[in-house]
Amino acid sequence: MNRVPGPEPEPVLDSGLQVERTRLAWSRTALSLAVIGALMLHPFGRHLSLHETIPGCVMLIFAGSTWWYGGRRYRTVIAKVRAGRSIASDRRVLAFAWLCLVPPLIGLWAVLS
Repeated sequence: MNRVPGPEPEPVLDSGLQVERTRLAWSRTALSLAVIGALMLHPFGRHLSLHETIPGCVMLIFAGSTWWYGGRRYRTVIAKVRAGRSIASDRRVLAFAWLCLVPPLIGLWAVLS
């Protein structure tokens, strides 16, 4: 069988696909936050006050930012690996990790108020 000449496939950067799995985890987290935010905004047959609407809107904003950050982090890590640089965490990752505490606190506030 003759093989058609063409561009060589890209070498595998990470045989365990760690970066891709991490990206998928960020996507799943964003989807979960979006579902929770949407459920918080569902009125269940009654009108929601502004006090009841704010937590759901904030959760939806966090869902979007989590999805965006996961994609950005994926592209950054892939670029660093291709360039042979270290992918050690920086302050932005730590700051975003601390921000991840906000959605559960908002959910807790929404339930208890």
